Amino acid sequence: MDDRGSGAGHANVPLDKRSQLITWYVLFAITQSTALVIVLLDGNPLADRLSAAGLLVLNGLWFICYGRRLVEEDRDDWRGFVYAAGSLVLFAGAVWFSGSATFALFGLVPQIYMTLPLWWAFFPMVLFVFTPQILTYAAGADPALPWPAALLIIAFSQAFGWAISRVADQNKLRGQLLERIEALTIEAERARWAAEIHDTLAQGFTSIITLLQGAQPNVELALQTARENLREARALVAANAPSPLDGSSLEDALRRLVSGVSLPSSFRVIGNAVPLATSVEVVLLRTVQEALNNVMRHSGASRVDVVMRFDSDGVSLEVRDDGRGFGDAPEGFGLRGMRARLEQVGGTLSLSSDEGASVLVEVPL
Repeated sequence: MDDRGSGAGHANVPLDKRSQLITWYVLFAITQSTALVIVLLDGNPLADRLSAAGLLVLNGLWFICYGRRLVEEDRDDWRGFVYAAGSLVLFAGAVWFSGSATFALFGLVPQIYMTLPLWWAFFPMVLFVFTPQILTYAAGADPALPWPAALLIIAFSQAFGWAISRVADQNKLRGQLLERIEALTIEAERARWAAEIHDTLAQGFTSIITLLQGAQPNVELALQTARENLREARALVAANAPSPLDGSSLEDALRRLVSGVSLPSSFRVIGNAVPLATSVEVVLLRTVQEALNNVMRHSGASRVDVVMRFDSDGVSLEVRDDGRGFGDAPEGFGLRGMRARLEQVGGTLSLSSDEGASVLVEVPL
Protein backbone atom coordinates (compact mmCIF):
# COMPACT_ATOMS: atom_id res chain seq x y z
CA MET A 1 0.00 0.00 0.00
CA ASP A 2 0.96 3.67 -0.03
CA ASP A 3 3.96 4.53 2.20
CA ARG A 4 2.97 8.08 3.01
CA GLY A 5 3.01 9.20 6.62
CA SER A 6 -0.07 9.28 8.77
CA GLY A 7 0.01 13.07 8.69
CA ALA A 8 -0.86 13.22 5.02
CA GLY A 9 -3.92 15.37 4.58
CA HIS A 10 -6.69 15.94 2.17
CA ALA A 11 -4.54 18.33 0.12
CA ASN A 12 -2.15 15.45 -0.77
CA VAL A 13 -4.86 13.35 -2.40
CA PRO A 14 -4.57 13.26 -6.22
CA LEU A 15 -7.28 15.24 -7.97
CA ASP A 16 -8.78 12.24 -9.81
CA LYS A 17 -8.97 10.17 -6.62
CA ARG A 18 -10.44 13.09 -4.71
CA SER A 19 -13.25 13.43 -7.26
CA GLN A 20 -14.03 9.71 -6.89
CA LEU A 21 -14.06 9.94 -3.10
CA ILE A 22 -16.47 12.87 -3.20
CA THR A 23 -19.06 10.50 -4.68
CA TRP A 24 -18.64 8.17 -1.72
CA TYR A 25 -18.79 11.04 0.76
CA VAL A 26 -22.10 12.15 -0.77
CA LEU A 27 -23.41 8.57 -0.42
CA PHE A 28 -22.34 8.43 3.23
CA ALA A 29 -23.97 11.80 3.93
CA ILE A 30 -27.24 10.74 2.29
CA THR A 31 -27.46 7.42 4.15
CA GLN A 32 -26.54 9.04 7.46
CA SER A 33 -29.08 11.86 7.00
CA THR A 34 -31.79 9.40 5.94
CA ALA A 35 -31.08 7.22 8.98
CA LEU A 36 -31.36 10.28 11.25
CA VAL A 37 -34.72 11.26 9.72
CA ILE A 38 -36.06 7.71 10.05
CA VAL A 39 -34.91 7.47 13.66
CA LEU A 40 -36.42 10.84 14.61
CA LEU A 41 -39.76 9.94 13.00
CA ASP A 42 -40.21 6.42 14.39
CA GLY A 43 -42.53 5.54 17.27
CA ASN A 44 -39.95 5.19 20.05
CA PRO A 45 -39.90 7.52 23.06
CA LEU A 46 -38.35 10.92 22.38
CA ALA A 47 -35.38 10.28 24.68
CA ASP A 48 -34.55 7.05 22.80
CA ARG A 49 -34.89 8.75 19.44
CA LEU A 50 -32.62 11.64 20.45
CA SER A 51 -30.07 9.23 21.93
CA ALA A 52 -29.98 7.14 18.76
CA ALA A 53 -29.73 10.25 16.60
CA GLY A 54 -26.90 11.62 18.76
CA LEU A 55 -24.93 8.38 18.44
CA LEU A 56 -25.39 8.41 14.66
CA VAL A 57 -24.07 11.97 14.55
CA LEU A 58 -21.06 10.90 16.62
CA ASN A 59 -20.52 8.04 14.20
CA GLY A 60 -20.45 10.52 11.34
CA LEU A 61 -17.94 12.70 13.18
CA TRP A 62 -15.82 9.60 13.89
CA PHE A 63 -15.58 9.00 10.16
CA ILE A 64 -14.80 12.64 9.37
CA CYS A 65 -12.08 12.90 12.03
CA TYR A 66 -10.50 9.43 11.69
CA GLY A 67 -11.97 7.16 9.02
CA ARG A 68 -11.74 9.68 6.18
CA ARG A 69 -7.98 9.99 6.67
CA LEU A 70 -7.58 6.19 6.35
CA VAL A 71 -9.60 6.20 3.13
CA GLU A 72 -7.61 9.02 1.58
CA GLU A 73 -4.22 7.66 2.63
CA ASP A 74 -5.20 4.25 1.21
CA ARG A 75 -3.67 2.35 4.10
CA ASP A 76 -4.73 -1.22 4.88
CA ASP A 77 -3.39 -1.81 8.40
CA TRP A 78 -4.47 -2.22 12.02
CA ARG A 79 -5.91 1.31 12.15
CA GLY A 80 -8.80 0.08 10.00
CA PHE A 81 -9.81 -2.23 12.86
CA VAL A 82 -9.63 0.70 15.28
CA TYR A 83 -12.01 2.66 13.10
CA ALA A 84 -14.34 -0.35 12.64
CA ALA A 85 -14.45 -0.98 16.41
CA GLY A 86 -15.29 2.65 17.22
CA SER A 87 -17.93 2.82 14.52
CA LEU A 88 -19.46 -0.50 15.65
CA VAL A 89 -19.78 0.69 19.25
CA LEU A 90 -21.57 3.87 18.20
CA PHE A 91 -23.78 2.02 15.70
CA ALA A 92 -24.72 -0.64 18.29
CA GLY A 93 -25.67 2.04 20.77
CA ALA A 94 -27.87 3.77 18.21
CA VAL A 95 -29.59 0.48 17.33
CA TRP A 96 -30.14 -0.27 21.04
CA PHE A 97 -32.16 2.91 21.38
CA SER A 98 -33.89 2.64 17.98
CA GLY A 99 -33.98 -0.28 15.60
CA SER A 100 -34.55 2.18 12.78
CA ALA A 101 -30.85 3.10 13.03
CA THR A 102 -30.20 -0.16 11.14
CA PHE A 103 -30.65 1.85 7.94
CA ALA A 104 -27.20 3.41 8.59
CA LEU A 105 -25.67 0.07 7.47
CA PHE A 106 -25.99 1.25 3.85
CA GLY A 107 -23.29 3.82 4.52
CA LEU A 108 -21.24 2.07 7.22
CA VAL A 109 -20.51 -1.19 5.39
CA PRO A 110 -18.77 0.48 2.39
CA GLN A 111 -16.62 2.44 4.86
CA ILE A 112 -15.35 -0.83 6.35
CA TYR A 113 -14.30 -2.11 2.92
CA MET A 114 -12.56 1.18 2.17
CA THR A 115 -10.46 1.08 5.35
CA LEU A 116 -9.56 -2.64 5.44
CA PRO A 117 -8.46 -5.29 2.90
CA LEU A 118 -11.25 -7.36 1.38
CA TRP A 119 -11.04 -10.46 3.58
CA TRP A 120 -10.10 -8.55 6.74
CA ALA A 121 -13.22 -6.45 6.29
CA PHE A 122 -15.47 -9.54 6.11
CA PHE A 123 -15.51 -10.17 9.87
CA PRO A 124 -16.27 -6.58 10.99
CA MET A 125 -18.94 -6.44 8.28
CA VAL A 126 -20.63 -9.59 9.68
CA LEU A 127 -20.64 -8.01 13.15
CA PHE A 128 -22.23 -4.85 11.77
CA VAL A 129 -24.98 -6.79 9.98
CA PHE A 130 -25.70 -9.10 12.94
CA THR A 131 -25.63 -6.31 15.56
CA PRO A 132 -29.35 -5.42 15.12
CA GLN A 133 -30.26 -9.12 15.28
CA ILE A 134 -28.20 -9.73 18.41
CA LEU A 135 -29.47 -6.64 20.25
CA THR A 136 -33.14 -7.23 19.50
CA TYR A 137 -32.75 -10.88 20.49
CA ALA A 138 -31.05 -9.84 23.76
CA ALA A 139 -33.95 -7.43 24.45
CA GLY A 140 -36.39 -10.31 24.08
CA ALA A 141 -37.97 -8.92 20.92
CA ASP A 142 -38.31 -10.39 17.47
CA PRO A 143 -35.54 -9.20 15.09
CA ALA A 144 -36.77 -6.55 12.72
CA LEU A 145 -34.58 -8.14 10.04
CA PRO A 146 -35.18 -11.88 9.43
CA TRP A 147 -32.06 -14.05 9.72
CA PRO A 148 -32.21 -15.17 6.04
CA ALA A 149 -32.33 -11.51 5.02
CA ALA A 150 -29.30 -10.79 7.23
CA LEU A 151 -27.36 -13.62 5.56
CA LEU A 152 -28.34 -12.24 2.14
CA ILE A 153 -27.06 -8.80 3.16
CA ILE A 154 -23.76 -10.36 4.25
CA ALA A 155 -23.33 -12.09 0.88
CA PHE A 156 -24.28 -8.95 -1.00
CA SER A 157 -21.94 -6.82 1.15
CA GLN A 158 -18.99 -9.13 0.44
CA ALA A 159 -19.70 -8.99 -3.27
CA PHE A 160 -19.99 -5.22 -3.03
CA GLY A 161 -16.68 -5.07 -1.15
CA TRP A 162 -15.03 -7.17 -3.84
CA ALA A 163 -16.27 -4.71 -6.46
CA ILE A 164 -14.91 -1.78 -4.43
CA SER A 165 -11.53 -3.52 -4.13
CA ARG A 166 -11.41 -4.23 -7.87
CA VAL A 167 -12.17 -0.61 -8.72
CA ALA A 168 -9.51 0.58 -6.25
CA ASP A 169 -6.92 -1.80 -7.72
CA GLN A 170 -7.73 -0.73 -11.26
CA ASN A 171 -7.50 2.95 -10.31
CA LYS A 172 -4.13 2.31 -8.68
CA LEU A 173 -2.89 0.43 -11.75
CA ARG A 174 -4.11 3.22 -14.01
CA GLY A 175 -2.25 5.74 -11.88
CA GLN A 176 0.95 3.68 -12.13
CA LEU A 177 0.56 3.40 -15.91
CA LEU A 178 0.02 7.15 -16.21
CA GLU A 179 3.16 7.78 -14.15
CA ARG A 180 5.12 5.36 -16.37
CA ILE A 181 3.82 7.02 -19.55
CA GLU A 182 4.77 10.42 -18.17
CA ALA A 183 8.27 9.18 -17.32
CA LEU A 184 8.72 7.67 -20.81
CA THR A 185 7.46 10.88 -22.41
CA ILE A 186 9.96 12.94 -20.44
CA GLU A 187 12.73 10.49 -21.32
CA ALA A 188 11.86 10.63 -25.02
CA GLU A 189 11.72 14.42 -24.92
CA ARG A 190 15.14 14.57 -23.29
CA ALA A 191 16.56 12.23 -25.93
CA ARG A 192 15.01 14.36 -28.67
CA TRP A 193 16.51 17.54 -27.27
CA ALA A 194 19.89 15.84 -26.84
CA ALA A 195 19.82 14.81 -30.51
CA GLU A 196 18.69 18.27 -31.62
CA ILE A 197 21.45 20.00 -29.67
CA HIS A 198 24.07 17.51 -30.84
CA ASP A 199 23.02 17.83 -34.47
CA THR A 200 22.78 21.61 -34.49
CA LEU A 201 24.39 23.73 -31.80
CA ALA A 202 27.22 21.36 -30.85
CA GLN A 203 28.19 20.86 -34.48
CA GLY A 204 28.04 24.59 -35.12
CA PHE A 205 30.33 25.36 -32.21
CA THR A 206 32.74 22.67 -33.37
CA SER A 207 32.82 24.20 -36.84
CA ILE A 208 33.47 27.67 -35.39
CA ILE A 209 36.38 26.36 -33.32
CA THR A 210 37.83 24.53 -36.34
CA LEU A 211 37.55 27.62 -38.54
CA LEU A 212 39.23 29.86 -35.97
CA GLN A 213 42.00 27.45 -34.93
CA GLY A 214 43.31 26.81 -38.44
CA ALA A 215 46.61 28.08 -39.79
CA GLN A 216 44.60 30.77 -41.58
CA PRO A 217 41.50 31.51 -39.48
CA ASN A 218 38.40 32.04 -41.59
CA VAL A 219 36.70 34.69 -39.50
CA GLU A 220 34.03 35.48 -42.08
CA LEU A 221 32.86 31.87 -42.35
CA ALA A 222 33.05 31.50 -38.56
CA LEU A 223 30.74 34.51 -38.17
CA GLN A 224 28.34 33.05 -40.73
CA THR A 225 28.32 29.75 -38.84
CA ALA A 226 27.73 31.58 -35.55
CA ARG A 227 24.74 33.42 -37.05
CA GLU A 228 23.32 30.12 -38.33
CA ASN A 229 23.80 28.62 -34.87
CA LEU A 230 21.86 31.51 -33.38
CA ARG A 231 19.01 30.91 -35.83
CA GLU A 232 19.08 27.21 -34.92
CA ALA A 233 18.81 28.03 -31.22
CA ARG A 234 15.84 30.34 -31.84
CA ALA A 235 14.17 27.72 -34.02
CA LEU A 236 14.60 25.07 -31.33
CA VAL A 237 13.14 27.33 -28.67
CA ALA A 238 10.21 28.20 -30.91
CA ALA A 239 9.75 24.49 -31.79
CA ASN A 240 9.89 25.36 -35.48
CA ALA A 241 11.42 23.46 -38.37
CA PRO A 242 15.25 23.64 -38.58
CA SER A 243 16.27 27.12 -39.63
CA PRO A 244 18.17 26.03 -42.80
CA LEU A 245 14.77 24.90 -44.16
CA ASP A 246 13.00 28.19 -43.41
CA GLY A 247 11.87 29.68 -46.69
CA SER A 248 13.93 27.32 -48.86
CA SER A 249 13.82 23.84 -50.37
CA LEU A 250 15.69 20.88 -48.97
CA GLU A 251 18.05 20.90 -51.98
CA ASP A 252 18.96 24.55 -51.35
CA ALA A 253 19.53 23.92 -47.65
CA LEU A 254 21.76 20.93 -48.41
CA ARG A 255 23.69 22.89 -50.99
CA ARG A 256 24.41 25.62 -48.43
CA LEU A 257 25.55 23.05 -45.89
CA VAL A 258 27.94 21.42 -48.36
CA SER A 259 29.34 24.73 -49.56
CA GLY A 260 29.99 25.76 -45.97
CA VAL A 261 32.58 23.05 -45.25
CA SER A 262 36.27 23.99 -45.39
CA LEU A 263 37.14 21.09 -47.77
CA PRO A 264 36.67 20.98 -51.54
CA SER A 265 33.13 19.66 -51.97
CA SER A 266 30.29 19.08 -54.40
CA PHE A 267 26.55 18.53 -54.25
CA ARG A 268 24.45 16.86 -56.94
CA VAL A 269 20.79 15.96 -57.34
CA ILE A 270 19.96 12.96 -59.56
CA GLY A 271 16.41 12.30 -60.74
CA ASN A 272 13.26 14.36 -60.55
CA ALA A 273 12.73 15.88 -57.13
CA VAL A 274 9.41 15.09 -55.46
CA PRO A 275 7.79 16.80 -52.45
CA LEU A 276 8.81 15.22 -49.14
CA ALA A 277 7.16 15.32 -45.75
CA THR A 278 8.67 17.87 -43.39
CA SER A 279 9.71 15.08 -41.01
CA VAL A 280 11.66 13.38 -43.83
CA GLU A 281 13.32 16.64 -44.86
CA VAL A 282 14.41 17.28 -41.27
CA VAL A 283 15.90 13.78 -40.97
CA LEU A 284 17.79 14.11 -44.26
CA LEU A 285 19.09 17.53 -43.34
CA ARG A 286 20.26 16.43 -39.90
CA THR A 287 21.89 13.34 -41.39
CA VAL A 288 23.98 15.40 -43.80
CA GLN A 289 24.90 17.80 -40.98
CA GLU A 290 26.13 14.92 -38.81
CA ALA A 291 27.95 13.21 -41.69
CA LEU A 292 29.77 16.41 -42.72
CA ASN A 293 30.67 17.09 -39.09
CA ASN A 294 32.20 13.60 -38.82
CA VAL A 295 34.16 14.15 -42.03
CA MET A 296 35.60 17.40 -40.71
CA ARG A 297 36.47 16.05 -37.28
CA HIS A 298 37.56 12.44 -37.82
CA SER A 299 38.20 11.46 -41.45
CA GLY A 300 41.33 13.40 -42.40
CA ALA A 301 39.78 13.67 -45.88
CA SER A 302 40.78 16.15 -48.57
CA ARG A 303 37.41 16.12 -50.32
CA VAL A 304 33.75 15.35 -49.66
CA ASP A 305 30.88 14.82 -52.11
CA VAL A 306 27.14 14.65 -51.45
CA VAL A 307 24.67 13.06 -53.87
CA MET A 308 20.90 13.18 -53.51
CA ARG A 309 18.99 10.71 -55.66
CA PHE A 310 15.26 10.41 -56.39
CA ASP A 311 13.82 7.25 -57.96
CA SER A 312 10.60 5.22 -57.91
CA ASP A 313 11.48 3.54 -54.61
CA GLY A 314 12.28 6.64 -52.61
CA VAL A 315 14.98 9.18 -51.89
CA SER A 316 18.60 8.52 -50.92
CA LEU A 317 21.51 10.63 -49.79
CA GLU A 318 25.16 9.62 -49.92
CA VAL A 319 27.97 11.51 -48.24
CA ARG A 320 31.37 10.21 -49.49
CA ASP A 321 34.87 11.33 -48.61
CA ASP A 322 38.39 10.15 -49.39
CA GLY A 323 39.51 9.88 -45.79
CA ARG A 324 40.60 7.01 -43.57
CA GLY A 325 37.16 5.38 -43.30
CA PHE A 326 35.34 4.12 -40.23
CA GLY A 327 37.71 1.29 -39.28
CA ASP A 328 36.77 -0.79 -36.25
CA ALA A 329 35.75 2.14 -34.07
CA PRO A 330 32.32 1.71 -32.40
CA GLU A 331 29.50 3.96 -33.49
CA GLY A 332 29.28 7.15 -31.47
CA PHE A 333 26.31 9.18 -30.31
CA GLY A 334 26.02 10.95 -33.67
CA LEU A 335 25.61 7.80 -35.77
CA ARG A 336 23.26 6.24 -33.23
CA GLY A 337 21.19 9.42 -33.31
CA MET A 338 21.11 9.28 -37.12
CA ARG A 339 19.81 5.71 -37.05
CA ALA A 340 17.17 6.59 -34.46
CA ARG A 341 15.95 9.53 -36.54
CA LEU A 342 15.78 7.45 -39.69
CA GLU A 343 13.80 4.70 -37.97
CA GLN A 344 11.12 7.27 -37.17
CA VAL A 345 10.50 7.82 -40.91
CA GLY A 346 11.13 4.22 -42.01
CA GLY A 347 14.62 4.94 -43.37
CA THR A 348 17.90 3.00 -43.19
CA LEU A 349 21.56 3.93 -42.71
CA SER A 350 24.45 2.11 -44.41
CA LEU A 351 28.15 2.71 -43.76
CA SER A 352 31.02 1.79 -46.06
CA SER A 353 34.81 2.22 -45.85
CA ASP A 354 35.63 1.37 -49.49
CA GLU A 355 38.23 3.95 -50.67
CA GLY A 356 37.35 6.39 -47.96
CA ALA A 357 34.06 6.57 -46.09
CA SER A 358 30.49 6.54 -47.34
CA VAL A 359 27.28 7.25 -45.43
CA LEU A 360 24.20 6.17 -47.39
CA VAL A 361 20.73 7.11 -46.23
CA GLU A 362 17.60 5.67 -47.88
CA VAL A 363 14.02 6.66 -47.14
CA PRO A 364 11.09 5.03 -48.98
CA LEU A 365 8.37 7.25 -50.40
